[in-house]
Amino acid sequence: MQQSKITSWAQNICDSVGDYTLRMAAHVRDGLQFCGAVFASVGRAMRGRAVFRQIDLWGELEKAGIRAVPIACLISFMIGVIIAFVGVMQLEMFGAEIYVAALLAIATTRILGAIMTGIIMSGRTGAAYAAEIGSMQVNQEIDALRTMGVRPMDFLVLPRVLALTITMPILTIIADIVGILGGACIAMTLMNVSMTEYWKMTFEWITFNNFAIGVLHGWVYGWVIAICGCYCGLNTQRSADGIGRATTRAVVYSIVWCIVVTAILTLIFNWLDI
Repeated sequence: MQQSKITSWAQNICDSVGDYTLRMAAHVRDGLQFCGAVFASVGRAMRGRAVFRQIDLWGELEKAGIRAVPIACLISFMIGVIIAFVGVMQLEMFGAEIYVAALLAIATTRILGAIMTGIIMSGRTGAAYAAEIGSMQVNQEIDALRTMGVRPMDFLVLPRVLALTITMPILTIIADIVGILGGACIAMTLMNVSMTEYWKMTFEWITFNNFAIGVLHGWVYGWVIAICGCYCGLNTQRSADGIGRATTRAVVYSIVWCIVVTAILTLIFNWLDI
């Protein structure tokens, strides 16, 4: 009897693992198909064959760009303050407090500014994309577009993807600058370092490679967040809590894939010795 229970328990575990693996494989397949459809839509836009309104693109640029600047600046400034404060506390034991400018310059421009902006935009814009498109799915507005012969991929997804991929590098640059300014405030307050000395040290350690890598991360994050948000929105279940689940999945998928992309790009850049 005991052996029968153990066998049944092991079989249930194997069944659960198998079902989960099949579901994940199906999600990966659907996600790759969606990415292919997005790139095909971008190709049609470059040939002038995509059907979408220019006003929609400008509206998304405003929402994903100008309106996102205050929250991106606030978070980046506070992160810069925190890193500078921790760095000063550690470096002063070796009498090297001034190198907090180098620490902040390298960390912020290479990855920190981009990843913090990506996380902010995942919770702000990625969730908004999922909620907007999900509500249209629930209200059968997307079915109406298909009935009229309009591709939802061109009309709904393309403006959002283009807007976020355009604004994310710009937001990353702004986050880099504001984060370094936050570190400057701590440096001048705790270390009595002049602004001239701080910026001199900062510019000595900022390299073009680090700056370009950070901007590239931001551009890739724009693709990832937009695709995850739109994918979850288009696959929203037509139920009372479908939009809520789609929004949650959009945020989770965006953050997870941003981290995965960061790991992949880091390995590639280390392999290229950049």
